[in-house]
Amino acid sequence: MSTLKKNIEKFVASSKDYPIIFALAASLYAFTYVFASNFMLVNSGFQFLVIFSTYIVFPLVVFLLSWELVKRLKFLNKFKQYLLPVLNAMFFGFFFVGRIYSFQNKKIILGVVIVCALLAIVLRKQYKKIIVLQFIMASAAFVTMIPTLYGAFFDSDEWRNYPEEIVQTKFKTFPNIYVIQPDGYANFNELAKDPYNFQNGEFESYLKNSGFKLYKNFRSNYTSTVLSNGSMFSMNHHYKGEQLFGAREVIAGENPVIETLKNNEYKTFLFMENPYLLLNRPEIKYDYCNFDMEEVPWFGIGAFGKRKKLLQPLVETIKKQQGKRSFYFIEKIVPGHISTFKSASKGKEIERKNYLRQLKYANDWLKEITELIIKNDPNSLIIIAADHGGYVGLDYTKALFQKQTDEKIVYSAFSAALAIKWPNNAVPSYDVQLKTPVNLFRTVFAYLGDNEALLQNKQEDTSHSLITNGILSDVYEYIDSDGNVVFKEVD
Repeated sequence: MSTLKKNIEKFVASSKDYPIIFALAASLYAFTYVFASNFMLVNSGFQFLVIFSTYIVFPLVVFLLSWELVKRLKFLNKFKQYLLPVLNAMFFGFFFVGRIYSFQNKKIILGVVIVCALLAIVLRKQYKKIIVLQFIMASAAFVTMIPTLYGAFFDSDEWRNYPEEIVQTKFKTFPNIYVIQPDGYANFNELAKDPYNFQNGEFESYLKNSGFKLYKNFRSNYTSTVLSNGSMFSMNHHYKGEQLFGAREVIAGENPVIETLKNNEYKTFLFMENPYLLLNRPEIKYDYCNFDMEEVPWFGIGAFGKRKKLLQPLVETIKKQQGKRSFYFIEKIVPGHISTFKSASKGKEIERKNYLRQLKYANDWLKEITELIIKNDPNSLIIIAADHGGYVGLDYTKALFQKQTDEKIVYSAFSAALAIKWPNNAVPSYDVQLKTPVNLFRTVFAYLGDNEALLQNKQEDTSHSLITNGILSDVYEYIDSDGNVVFKEVD
């Protein structure tokens, strides 16, 4: 430590110029912070290369070229003392504030860059102290990334192991299969109660009259789309509360569900309203996806703005696939959920009203898509399965990360809609065991393979969430297999 201190003091006292150090100091914090806070969205090699080039290589090139120009051109020599501090301040301000505003608010970003440049001129004689501070900030950001990197490289990926008895299943019946996922659609049973207090009778009657069975006590195993779908498609618990390395790869088709279907000669189709599930550019194992990788944003910015229509392309595909075995996973970002962060929340009552407004839209869309499917493929297996609840009753979703003891609030987050139209209304007797997504496809494949033995190795129907306590956090079981709200740390 004393050696480091001496080197810092030597650097600050030195009259020598260090363009490379000034360049790295300007961008290293932003590079580390962006990579750490968005690791699960930008962990592909391509994205790392883009981020590294943007935040590290580009500033280095600008600093070195500018420095050489100022040294070689005499009329610019007088600006030499200002160059490195001003460039450092401008890049640091641009990256720091630009990240906050997703590089969208150009006026604010430009204003900050100008102010930073002016401050650099005033403070140029003390600027090496600022460089030291910038490196301290970058080091602190790197420390926060260590748990994420550790989890990515050393956490067990046992949850991704295929259940062999499932993958080897030979179907006896081969209906086309449609899994429709309305994001954040709370369970029908919970919608009728506080805190939702929503009369959904008209839509529920439509489903029943259309041949759907409603599973009114269904709930999610996890609290987010990625975590819930990772568990559903792997048919395993992962016991993670936030960051789950490999989840998008699983959702994109590297899972026992897709392998089992392909083993039974099904063509598989992935239809999404936006490319959120593809942000870290996983290899798509579906036979078809309505998003090409070229359409996926390099980072998370703009992912929810890229929306595609689903109904007409779906109908066209159904018609082309007539007489062929087909599986469709269709994700629609409705009704969604209340605001994620406290800063964006408008208060629990307004959040509730906004959610219910979106729920009405979701009902209209679900009615339209199911009518289209039934019309064009009347003997199909149609599954409406939400990923989690709407979190109504909380001010914002991440409030669930603080221990909640009110059962109705806990169920508001975990309850999830499930309605299934079994072909020819042949409902299996064991469907009463269907409680959570982790066992959804086990039940479906037991039905298609006429093999109830597949249900002998079901996963526990438990629900989990991250719980934070200061700077520490752990995953807890919120709901046990019997549906009781508990609070038990996961080992």
